[in-house]
Amino acid sequence: MQTVDAGLRMFLLGRFEVRAGSDLIIDQAWHHRNAKALLKLLAIQRDRYLHREQVLDAFWARLNPSAASANLRKILFDLRTEFAARRVTQPVVTVADDMVVLSPEISLDIDEFRSCARAARSSQERLDLYEQAIACYGGDLLVEDRYEEWTEGPRRELRDLHNELLIELSQLYAAAGKLELAFERLQHLLQADPLDEEANRLMMRLYAEAGSRQKAHRQYETFRDALCREIGAVPSEETELLYRDILAGKSSSA
Repeated sequence: MQTVDAGLRMFLLGRFEVRAGSDLIIDQAWHHRNAKALLKLLAIQRDRYLHREQVLDAFWARLNPSAASANLRKILFDLRTEFAARRVTQPVVTVADDMVVLSPEISLDIDEFRSCARAARSSQERLDLYEQAIACYGGDLLVEDRYEEWTEGPRRELRDLHNELLIELSQLYAAAGKLELAFERLQHLLQADPLDEEANRLMMRLYAEAGSRQKAHRQYETFRDALCREIGAVPSEETELLYRDILAGKSSSA
């Protein structure tokens, strides 16, 4: 019999899937919408649990407590049935002392990403560990739930961490004289988030240090125009100062 210990994994970055080994158990097409939502909601909690009342409020705030509790019991039954049908015998979600808990034995891709990020940052600037951490980021968190308020904070936190790693790696490549790789990682970031101001500044700075002031000027103009067009804003004073320094031929340290 296959159990949670035999390799149950949940993917939340770029897609939603639950797999036991190579077998797909649940994906976005699974029709039990609230059961999927409960798995996701618990998985994005740092400690993998919520008080029962928090779950009821999240899904059935307008129902009376009796009806809401009945719905939660139905979700737990649906989950047990689905996992048992796939020969996963250990409980995946349990209720104990009024806490709704996701099994700590399930591997989560968001935990792997955070762990790899910590390892990279404590690695004495090892490029391979930075690359490994970035490779763990499969895309934005729960993209199919982008309009759910409870996903907004964790999604932003994980995206920011990914972007910070790309900027740090670009700086490390630049310091090692590998400018092509530095530009490549920054382009990867800016394709996903063209309004990331720190990435745009670093791109300008690296162009200038490589002797390509015209490219630095063009990078600034592209960013400035996108910022105005998308959110009606202007570059920060720090970015403007860097731009003026580049125009004046002054060097700036990264």
